[in-house]
Amino acid sequence: MNKRIEVFKQFAKTKVICTRRASQNIWEPAQDVEHIIFDIDLPSAKQIVKRAVISHGFRKRALAKLEELQPDLIYTEGLDSLMIAGAYKQRHAVKVFYEVADLRENYLTKPKNPGKRLLTNLLLQREKKTFKNVDFLVVTSPKFYEMHYRSLIDQERMLFIPNAPDQNVFHSYQKKGDGRFTVGFIGGIRYLKQMKMLVDAANAIDADVLFAGSAFNPLEFEEIKAYCSSMSNVDFTGRYNYEAEIAGLYGKVDCVYAVYDADNPNVRIALPNKLYESILCELPIIVAKGTYLSELVEENGVGISVSHLDEKELEQALLKLKTEPLFREQIADHCRKCRKGILDMQKPAERLKTAAKADEECGGKG
Repeated sequence: MNKRIEVFKQFAKTKVICTRRASQNIWEPAQDVEHIIFDIDLPSAKQIVKRAVISHGFRKRALAKLEELQPDLIYTEGLDSLMIAGAYKQRHAVKVFYEVADLRENYLTKPKNPGKRLLTNLLLQREKKTFKNVDFLVVTSPKFYEMHYRSLIDQERMLFIPNAPDQNVFHSYQKKGDGRFTVGFIGGIRYLKQMKMLVDAANAIDADVLFAGSAFNPLEFEEIKAYCSSMSNVDFTGRYNYEAEIAGLYGKVDCVYAVYDADNPNVRIALPNKLYESILCELPIIVAKGTYLSELVEENGVGISVSHLDEKELEQALLKLKTEPLFREQIADHCRKCRKGILDMQKPAERLKTAAKADEECGGKG
């Protein structure tokens, strides 16, 4: 969302209305933008009933703030916030953009439990009704549209905007030289089984591991730290400032680890930002087989796909990267060749700006 904010700042007054979960306080707000942050700790979307009750308080306060600001455009993410935008649009002429960066698991695989299945159906009905207020759908993976949203909005109103980095943030990046082979997991830590698999595989081939970032669940962060407490080859940075530190973090690693739980249907179709960051930094990326991400990695020759459950396969991939510098250089060359097409954010950003300004409603109040 910070990347979207940077686009809107170029042509409109921009303000952010949000909550900040106490359990997931892991990102820095965008700079030079006013944030109206309400102290409401929303539970996980899996706790549907509890979340609906608590989000009602956010809805009232956010609507009051929107009435005060009178925006021309609302850019939002998550069904809770879309419902707020929809309620505001019932009374005002406003353009609504809805971004989907992750697709709910129960949208792809219907729950077996009758109660959860009923709640999911009610959620889908609510989403269908609320989607009538959406002017443009923004997705970070085209698979999200194909798998779910094609029945809710016309394709010409879908914008695929990859979660690629602002290349200016990497202007100080310097590729790692000599030293011990280091595998980097950079970003919010989750999927503990795959994180432990990384540590064990790295130990087996005598490599270092850098975990940069906090965890979506603090208990999981403490668990992986405890798991590695006796290992001198594993380092944790904790939370970091993306704009100020991301280039330096990538400059400390020889390859990027992005193996998630491919049994999760959302993981199979998502495109994480690590894909784009690794290409920009000309570093090999290791991903899970059976995913849309692995299709792109293999197609462009920018990394290796492994089973998300096979530690030995991961060991072999890491050993190949560690002991074959020419193989790493081949991957770096492939990154350079596909970099322009995959990382060119100008066109997606221009599409967002063009859609936002299409009827010249923006640029006034903001």
